[in-house]
Amino acid sequence: MDTTVCEDCGDFVRCNYAEVFGGADDKRLVAKVLGAADTGCRLCQAIVNKFKSLQPDLLLVAHANGQRATFRWFARPYGNSNMISPEDWERTFLAVSILELQVEFRMWRVTDGSAAGASFDDHNTGSEPSFTRAAKWLRECMLEHDNCNQVNIPRGWVPHRLLNTGLRSPFPDMIKLEETKGWQTPVRYAALSHCWGDIQPLKLLQSNLHTLVHGIPLGDLPKSFQDAVHTVRMLGIQYLWIDSLCIIQDSKKDWDIESSLMTYVYGGSMLNIAAAASNDCMGGLFQNRQSSYLGPCLLSVASRDRVSILRYQLYDQNLWNAEFESAKLNTRAWVVQERMLSPRTLAFTKTQLFWECRCKRACDEFPSGYPVEYFDKPPMTFELPSLDSKLKTQALIGKEDSRLGESLTMQLSLAWHNLVMLYSRQNITFEQDQLVALSGLTILFAQQGGGDYLAGLWKPTLLSDLLWEASAYKYPRRRSLTYRAPSWSWASMDCPVNYVLGRVMSNRVTILDVNIQTMVGSSQWGRVTGGYLRLQGKLFPNLSVVFRRDLERFSLGKRGINCTIPIARCIPDERDHQEGSVANIESGLLCLPLVSYMNTSRAAGYSCELGLVLSHEGGQSRGHYRRWGIFEVEHSEFFEDSGNQASSEWYVNGEEGIIVII
Repeated sequence: MDTTVCEDCGDFVRCNYAEVFGGADDKRLVAKVLGAADTGCRLCQAIVNKFKSLQPDLLLVAHANGQRATFRWFARPYGNSNMISPEDWERTFLAVSILELQVEFRMWRVTDGSAAGASFDDHNTGSEPSFTRAAKWLRECMLEHDNCNQVNIPRGWVPHRLLNTGLRSPFPDMIKLEETKGWQTPVRYAALSHCWGDIQPLKLLQSNLHTLVHGIPLGDLPKSFQDAVHTVRMLGIQYLWIDSLCIIQDSKKDWDIESSLMTYVYGGSMLNIAAAASNDCMGGLFQNRQSSYLGPCLLSVASRDRVSILRYQLYDQNLWNAEFESAKLNTRAWVVQERMLSPRTLAFTKTQLFWECRCKRACDEFPSGYPVEYFDKPPMTFELPSLDSKLKTQALIGKEDSRLGESLTMQLSLAWHNLVMLYSRQNITFEQDQLVALSGLTILFAQQGGGDYLAGLWKPTLLSDLLWEASAYKYPRRRSLTYRAPSWSWASMDCPVNYVLGRVMSNRVTILDVNIQTMVGSSQWGRVTGGYLRLQGKLFPNLSVVFRRDLERFSLGKRGINCTIPIARCIPDERDHQEGSVANIESGLLCLPLVSYMNTSRAAGYSCELGLVLSHEGGQSRGHYRRWGIFEVEHSEFFEDSGNQASSEWYVNGEEGIIVII
């Protein structure tokens, strides 16, 4: 149903081309916005509802203090912008600020029948209409999305244990754990992604295995598990996989076996159910909601000449991120692979259901699917490049990259680097699980030709994989106190890491040997206990680094060639805080150039040397080194093709040698 807007909003929507294209502003008393919302202006209502959902008291404070709301309006024309009028503009961004808080919306010009939203008035995300929509999404995906129905698991494979939810049982109040050994017929099942939280969920232990196999009352399960059982029943799915109930939690052997099968568990599921509204197992999937905050907002506005009526659809610019992406669930390291490996995800958030598959994104507010222009990235599902297809890992790439036209190996490397950057920003409860929680995706990479796996890196692309750097904007930056990888692996760090955009032009070192040891009884994807890397190349001892807030400089080699920002970078892996005005000097380090590199992180790419900064390892490992950081020096200033004789001599006179990094 269309609604009209107040006079102020109508005038604002009708502002002229020059104002909107440059960004138009409008300031109104908060009291006036509240009054217009009360008298039926749908645009003001949407703004008020959004502020209330974020900070309930902010509007009251702003109103009491006579504050104003700032409306800022940006339009994006299409076609020839010199020939069209504002009425023809296809999409517009509206930002509204009150005090320190800003909310953002998009407005789309719509024609008859083109509005994307749907009206609903149910007040709980577990309502029958919600399940009707979810069932429709699932049915449509199963029948029409060929891409979503392609699986990379052995035919007929099922998890070793599944929960029978009693879909067709005469005892619906009971569920039981079934061991699937000997099953001849594959079954459809759903998996649950949830936060364990501080409240430990009911767990499968060696002591209660017999009890769970014989069945337990549904009411004995935590609320999130009960809601998951209800969900699969409503969707006609009989079996459910929940990590805490399908893996024996006090058996290291069982945990090691089952945790290595996540590629198949989630990849073979019919559906992944995400408990995105809860911070622990007791929060449940289903949440009460105010339906007045939801649904389409269709606005009718008179044209500038007042002859015709223009129709716009308004929706929250940050809805997907605020409700789904920012949920605590999606900050868990384990959930990265759970979400990427699953062909479909049905997420229960605080306000509505969200759907994500390889072909579509939707929610209660947009049941037919989000407007494709809403997202900068495709769905966060995961499909690797194969020998007979182009790169499909767009969820990780996000935008065009110069390496997309290169070999399958380089495409895999690009996807892996983007995955590492995403994964390193997630939280993990047990530090030793850092690599294990990624093993499902790791196995998938290996199946597609990734090569030998080396504690978070890959042998075919090892030199480029070594070029990670600790986030320069994250403090403190430090290595894990619990050993989980050699110092040259990003997995040794307890902070986000980045990879420099670009490509390797030539190698500066030769890889002589590399070795990784894993825990006895663990697979190559399991927990790492040791490792080393032996390289041959030009070594530059006596490196000193000077850090200060306004200065970063390092001196290279015996002659002390000075490198200063911005033509050089030296980023230490560990740093407790941002440096103050007093210089901090570290010396006695070793510089090892790894590759000649084309850095494309700037608009105009540039060639440079990238390599490792190393520190001596004492004790029994004398002669061995640990990674200290990474350095970059631009060719145009410091190397042979620069015409700088001193720097040319510095590079030529490097000491050829063999080095072991642990």
